[in-house]
Amino acid sequence: MFFDPGLTTVLREMLPWAGPLFIAVTQLGSELFYVVLILTGYWAVRKREAIVTMYVLLVSVVLNFWLKALLAVERPPQSYWYEGVSASNYSTPSGHSQNSVVLFGWLSRRVGSTAAVVVSTVLVVLIGVSRVYLGVHYLGDVILGWGIGLCLLVLQVVASGPVSRWVSTVPDTYLYGGMFLFGLLSTLVTDMVFSVPSDNFGAVGGLIMGAAVGLPAERRLVGFQDQPTVDRWRLVLRVVLGLLLVIGVMVGLSSFLASEYTWARALRYAVTAVVGIVVWPAAFTRLHI
Repeated sequence: MFFDPGLTTVLREMLPWAGPLFIAVTQLGSELFYVVLILTGYWAVRKREAIVTMYVLLVSVVLNFWLKALLAVERPPQSYWYEGVSASNYSTPSGHSQNSVVLFGWLSRRVGSTAAVVVSTVLVVLIGVSRVYLGVHYLGDVILGWGIGLCLLVLQVVASGPVSRWVSTVPDTYLYGGMFLFGLLSTLVTDMVFSVPSDNFGAVGGLIMGAAVGLPAERRLVGFQDQPTVDRWRLVLRVVLGLLLVIGVMVGLSSFLASEYTWARALRYAVTAVVGIVVWPAAFTRLHI
């Protein structure tokens, strides 16, 4: 039952009208949505909270990639995939399901309201169901993703206090140097050990290395602060222009730093991270937006 693709057919027969809805919902568990959400929080809401959320999410993304590569479970046959939907990498556990539990669970805890918990739970369930409806995951992938995500979320919540205290005692040189080294070595080892269909570790490794370069550089060169009293139109402009810049850099570099090459992809994502973390904050600080 848990690895029977026939459930996809059952869901579509029960909800024949829901295809466009689930295509939209599944984007809430995509890497692009995560990048947009975290950069928006970093630029215009709470800088430190966005950085912590980025760390929390990256742990889940790295773990999910390695689990998929180790288990190497093929996705459901493409004949079950919803028209226009594609998927890369292996199937088990579902990254959308696992990462959405971690992200929305973490955010709802930080908000601290019952409404936030309810909304987060509904989103997590819908994202998981969307993966089965669209035919790119088995129900077992989704359930396993939810379970791993919940365990990881609890572990990170419990460890957040001790980890924060430890991080505050570590010099930036060691902290970010270690982070960069982890991104470099994990990309190297993963690329050498695992053969993953239509995907590679370059995006994840590049984001880690880019953040390791960008965060200390921003602290020393820019040091922008949260501005909750600034005009809302300025914050909206900051986010819209920033996202256009980041997406433009990402798309522009793709023509000669193609995703199929691990290190080219890693460099593209690292540069994009530096632009989002350092270059745009330096620009909007000078432009007073």
